[in-house]
Amino acid sequence: MDKQERMKIYKEAEDIWGLTAQYDQAIEEMGELIVAINKYKRKYFAGEYKGNNSIEENLAEEIADVKMCLEQLESYVGEEKISMVFEKKLEKLANLIEFMKEERNDK
Repeated sequence: MDKQERMKIYKEAEDIWGLTAQYDQAIEEMGELIVAINKYKRKYFAGEYKGNNSIEENLAEEIADVKMCLEQLESYVGEEKISMVFEKKLEKLANLIEFMKEERNDK
């Protein structure tokens, strides 16, 4: 499905449930992603959930839900505006990584 088709679906969801509900859904999905990430971490780093193969599937599902919500939110805020901020944040991260590498080499 291309982006234009996805945007049509998001607009239909907004028309049916309203804009406030779409923001609320995004918040709910992000909360569910937090839970899924914590379970994944506990399985792989703390040894919990042994034999539970649904942990990875649930994480992928929640990432997909949040990805849809973020794309929808991006259409509300403005793709260009978010892209500009994204690039600045990415540059800041790259600079921080470079700084940390230099710090490690100095020791």
